[in-house]
Amino acid sequence: MRRVTYIVIIAVCFGSFNVAAATGDVLGPGLQDKMLQSALTGSVGPITVVVFLEDERTDGFTHLSAVPGLKRGQRIKRVLGELLHESRESTKRIHQFLIERSSAPVLRHWIVPAFTACLTPDIIVEVAAQPGVRLVVENLALDYIMPVSETPALSAVSSVSNELALLKVPTLWQQGLKGAGRLVCSFDTGVDWDHPALVDKWRGNSQPLSATWFSKVAPDDFPFDAAGHGTHTMGLMVGSADADTFGVAPEAEWITAGVIDQGRPLQTTLSDIIEAFQWALNPDGDTTTTNDVPDVILNSWGVPKGLFAPCDETFTQIVDVVEAAGIVTIFAAGNEGPDPMTLRSPADQASTPINSLAVGAINLDKQIASFSSRGPSSCDQTQIKPEIVAPGVSVRSSQKGGGYSYMSGTSMAAPYIAGLVALMRQYNPDATVEQIKLALLLATEDLGDTGEDNIYGNGLVDASRLLAHLPAPTAPSFGITSIQVTDDGIAWPGEEFGLDILLNNPAGNISELIGILESCEAGVSITSDTATYLFDIGGSSALSQTPYQVQYDSSFHHGQTVNFVLRLQTLQGGVLDSIAFVATVGVPPNGQIADHNSSRIGFSVSDFAQFGFGRGSLYNAGGEGFRVDGSDNLLYEAGIVLGRNALQLSSSIRNAQGNFQISDYEPTVSLSASEIDGDGGRHVTAGYADSRSEVPIPIELTQETISYADDGGFIILKFQMRNMTPGWLTGLHFGFLTDFDLDAGGDRVVYDEGADLMYQTGGNGPLVGLVSLKNLDNFKTIDNGATKRGFSRADKFDLIATDGDPFDSNFTGDIMMFLNSGSFAIMAWDSTEVAFALVVGTDPTDPYDNAQRARERFGLATAVDTDQSNNLPTSVTLHQNYPNPFNPTTTISFSLSTASDVSLVLYNALGQQVTQLVGGYLPAGSHEFMWDATNSQGSR
Repeated sequence: MRRVTYIVIIAVCFGSFNVAAATGDVLGPGLQDKMLQSALTGSVGPITVVVFLEDERTDGFTHLSAVPGLKRGQRIKRVLGELLHESRESTKRIHQFLIERSSAPVLRHWIVPAFTACLTPDIIVEVAAQPGVRLVVENLALDYIMPVSETPALSAVSSVSNELALLKVPTLWQQGLKGAGRLVCSFDTGVDWDHPALVDKWRGNSQPLSATWFSKVAPDDFPFDAAGHGTHTMGLMVGSADADTFGVAPEAEWITAGVIDQGRPLQTTLSDIIEAFQWALNPDGDTTTTNDVPDVILNSWGVPKGLFAPCDETFTQIVDVVEAAGIVTIFAAGNEGPDPMTLRSPADQASTPINSLAVGAINLDKQIASFSSRGPSSCDQTQIKPEIVAPGVSVRSSQKGGGYSYMSGTSMAAPYIAGLVALMRQYNPDATVEQIKLALLLATEDLGDTGEDNIYGNGLVDASRLLAHLPAPTAPSFGITSIQVTDDGIAWPGEEFGLDILLNNPAGNISELIGILESCEAGVSITSDTATYLFDIGGSSALSQTPYQVQYDSSFHHGQTVNFVLRLQTLQGGVLDSIAFVATVGVPPNGQIADHNSSRIGFSVSDFAQFGFGRGSLYNAGGEGFRVDGSDNLLYEAGIVLGRNALQLSSSIRNAQGNFQISDYEPTVSLSASEIDGDGGRHVTAGYADSRSEVPIPIELTQETISYADDGGFIILKFQMRNMTPGWLTGLHFGFLTDFDLDAGGDRVVYDEGADLMYQTGGNGPLVGLVSLKNLDNFKTIDNGATKRGFSRADKFDLIATDGDPFDSNFTGDIMMFLNSGSFAIMAWDSTEVAFALVVGTDPTDPYDNAQRARERFGLATAVDTDQSNNLPTSVTLHQNYPNPFNPTTTISFSLSTASDVSLVLYNALGQQVTQLVGGYLPAGSHEFMWDATNSQGSR
C-alpha cells in the first residue's frame, strides 16, 4: 500500500534545545542549519516549522480514477468526505501534544493532517522524536516566479494575439468552446479585480467574497494585486475587452488565492499555500455544492531551495489529493535556465508522467527562451522535464491599475495551458485530470531533438488536436455561440426585431433539433418562438433556420437586460436541454451614470458627456432625466459639442436625422461616487476624451457636477479642457445643448443679457434655465420645428462657432437652448475651464435668485469656513515641497488669498517642462497636490 505523509505546522518561540537530540533526517536541511547556527551563537528566534507524519491510510485517492462513469461532482464529494472525516489516534495524540505546549492557538489543516502552533525550539526536538513523525521543515515564505522582463503595452487592440494563433486556440473557439460555464483559479500575487478585461468574469460578481478570494493578508478586501504578476497571468487565461481578446478562455470565470508577494509585511508561507489548496477544494465552505470548485489551478510559485531534501514528495501528495477531486494543477517551469536541472519544487516532481505538469517558455519562432528552466528532474534524473512548452516571451496581457504590459517568463507560458483546460472541460465536463493531461501531451508539435527532451518536453501544444485525444462526452453539451439582432443589430425599445441564435454542441452527436424561445418578463412579446437547427454530420454548430421574432415594450430603457430561456428538444418532443441567457435592450451606456437629487432637482450625469437618460428622453437609459419638484422627466436631450472646425469636431448630441447617436466621448476616469465637500456640495467627477470621434481633438475633459441639499434650485456643471499636445491648441469652441419639453402646447424663452441668464417656461409648470458662470458668452435658441430636428457636423460647428442670433421672446414652440464659448487658445499641457449652472423656479423671480445663489456657490472657497474670514491666507504663497528629497512621492502646497485661475507647472534643471499639476480655477484657501515623479505622459 502506498505511504501517505501527514503534515504538522508549528510556529516556534524562544527557548533552549539540544540539537543532537534531533537525530537522522527528521529535521529538514534548512532547519538543521538554522538550529545549529542558533545553538552556536546563542541567539534563538521564532521559527515556524512543518512536521510530516508517517501514514498508511489510502493510495492518495488515485483509486477514484479507476471508478467508471464517475461524474466530477461525485468525485469532489468523495474526496472531501474522506478528508474531512479522517481521524487517527496518532493525529489526535500529536494535536493534544501541541495544544499543551503552544503559546498560541493551534490551527489544524485537513487536506493533509497538519497543525500550526507556537512552540519553543526545544519542543521542536520533542516533536521530531514523536513516534510517526517523518520530517520537520521550516515554514518559509514562498518564492514566486518573477517575470524576466516587463514593458508597457497598448491599452487596446482589435485582434487575436499571435500567441493564441500559434497555439491554434481559435480553432476551438470556432466550435463554441470559449470556457463558458468553467472556473479557473490562480495561486499567485492576487488579481486586480476591477480590471476592465477581468471584472465581468470574476465569480465574486455573483458569489460571496470568501468563495472567490483567498488571502491571509487581507481576506475582507476585494482581490488586489500588489505586484501585478497575478493580474497578468489571469489575463492570459480569461482576459478580453470588446474586440481585444488575449485570454484563452474569455467566457470562463475566475477566482484566485493571493499567496505570493502580497506587498505587505506579512508574507504568505508554506502553511498558507496548504490552506489555499484546502480552500480550492471547497471555496464556499459547503460540501454539498461542487460548482464552486475550480477546474484548474495555475501555479507560478516554488518552494525555497534547501527547504526540503531532494526528491521530497511533500507537495506531490497535496497535488495528488486536489487532482483526485478533478482539479488540474499546472506549474510554471521556472526562469532559472539555461542550465539543466533548474526547475523548482514542486514543478520538478515526476513520480508519474503527468504529476506536477510543468510548462516551459518559447518565443513566437518556436525557439526555447534562454531563461526557461530545463530538466531533468532533480529527484530522478531519468525523468524528463518540462512536459510541454507554450509562448512566454514578450507576452501582452492585463496589468494592475487597468492597463496592459508585455512580460516574459514561464509564468506567461503556463496560463495558456491552464486556459486550455477550461476549454477541454467545457467540451467534456467529466474528463478526468489524467485524461486532460494526457491529451495535452499527445496533442503536441515536437520541437528540438526528436522525441521528448529536457528543453521542450513533448513540444508545443496544438489546440486543434486536443479534442481528438479526449473522450467524447456521453450526452450533448449545448451552448450559445452568438446572439444577433437582425437588420441594424439593435433591439430598440418598442421595436419588433429578429433574433438569430447560433448553437454549439462540441460533442457533435446530434443532427437536428427544435429550439423554443421563452421569456416570462413583462413587456416582452415573442411573436415567433420556434426554430429548427440542422447540424452537419458530426458538426458542432448550427444557426436557427429562421429568426425568432421579439418585441420589447416602448417603456424599456437602453441598457436594460432581459432574461430568456431557449428550450431544446428533439423533433419528437423529447427534452434535450434548456439554456438561459440575457439580452440587452437598445444601446448600453458608454460608461457610468449617476444621479443628483437635491431638495428640488433630480438630474442624471455620466462619464461620457451625455445627460438626462430619463423616460421620454432621446436616450432613455434608466436615469432620472431632469425633474423639478417631483415632476416627470422634462429633459429630452442634453450634451456637449466641442470643435475646431466641421471636420475636427466631437459631440454627444443627436445626428443629422434627429436620431440618437452614441457619444463621441469615452471615459478616461470613471464617474466618482458622490462626495460631500467642505462647502456642503455633492460633487461628482469624471474624465473623458473623444476617442470615438472621426477626427479626435487632442483634448481631455474633466467634468464636475455639484448640487447642494440646502440650495436645491440649481446644479453647477464645470468642464476642464486640457491640451494633450506639446504645442498650442487654437480655435477651440465649446457648447452645451439642452432640449427641455415643459409644455406640449409650446414653450417660450426669456433671455436677460445683463444677468447672463436664459430660461425656458411653458404653461403653469416649472421654469428651467442656463446661467453662465465662466468663459461662456453666447446664448442661443433653436427651433425644433414640428418634429425633433437633426444636426449635421456643419450645423454643430456653426452652433459653437457663432454668436447668438437675434432673440425673439414672443416665439412659442418646441425650443432648445444653447450656450457656447468664444474661441480658446490653450498652451501645451495647459487647460482652461468653462462653467455654468442649470437653474429652476416656479415663478419668473426664481431663476434670478437661483442664478445668484449659483454664482455665490461657484465663487466660495470649498475648504475654508467663510464665517471665519480671518483664517483666509493674506497672500499667495508657494510652500517648500515635503518630503524633499522624496521617494516615491512629494506634496506641493500653496495658499490663495482669493479664488483665482491657477497654473502649477514643474520644470527640470534645463528649464524643460516636465508636467503641469494644476491648470484652472481654484477657490481661496490652502491647497495640496501630490506628485509621483511622472511627466505629462505618465513616464517616470
